Amino acid sequence: MSLKEVTIYDIAEKLNISSATVSRALNDDPVVNKKTRKRIFDTANEMGYRLNHFARNLRSQKTGIIGVILPRLNSYFMSSAISGIEQVANTEGYNIIISQSAELGDKEIANARTMFNNRVDGLLVSLAYDTKDIAHFEPFFKKGIPVIFF
Repeated sequence: MSLKEVTIYDIAEKLNISSATVSRALNDDPVVNKKTRKRIFDTANEMGYRLNHFARNLRSQKTGIIGVILPRLNSYFMSSAISGIEQVANTEGYNIIISQSAELGDKEIANARTMFNNRVDGLLVSLAYDTKDIAHFEPFFKKGIPVIFF
C-alpha cells in the first residue's frame, strides 16, 4: 500500500503523455479527444488519483465553500435554513461547512477564525445569544469576503 498521493505526473508517465494533457482531460477540456479523456479517467481511477482541491484553490483564490455559523442546529427554523442554504449553494457550485456556537460568543469567535483560516468564499451567520460585538468578523470585512447575518 502506497501512502504517496498519485499526481497528474504519475498518470502522464504511465500513459506516456504530457502532464498538461492529463490536467486538461481531468478538467474536462474539450481540446482533449473523448477517447484520450476516457483513458486518462480510467487510469486515474485505477491508480487512486484524487483531485487536489488545495492546489486548485491556490491558483483560483476560491475554495467553493461557504461557511455557516449557527447558534444551535436543533430547531425547525435552523434545519430549514440549512436546507435552503445548501440547496442554493449547491445550485451555484458551492459546498457549505456548518459550525455551531452553542449560543456561546467565545465559540462563535473560534468558529469564525476557523472559517477564515479555511478561506471560505462567504459566511452566513446567526449570532450567538451572548455575542457582544461583531469585531471577530472584521478579518472577513477587510478581505472583502461577504458576510450575511440572519
